[in-house]
Amino acid sequence: MPITLSPGEQRQLNVQMTPVAPPPPEKATLFGVVTDIDTGGPVSGAMVDLTGLYGYSAYTGADGVYQILDIEPGTYTVTISHVDYETVVI
Repeated sequence: MPITLSPGEQRQLNVQMTPVAPPPPEKATLFGVVTDIDTGGPVSGAMVDLTGLYGYSAYTGADGVYQILDIEPGTYTVTISHVDYETVVI
């Protein structure tokens, strides 16, 4: 709503403002390759689990690559497991 001011007029204008909610935190991504310690070859079908405030998981593909998208920022324990290998916990 516009206001009109006359010559010499003094008018007080008090305003209340509503704060804007901050944008949601940006999500994180974890990715990598799981390989055999002896041969260096890819480990297909390994499960990569993240546990913390939230839980996430993914399997490695034939090339040993995994990717987990849209992770809430925070601290996680990473567990990589496969039936033919010893489990790794990071």
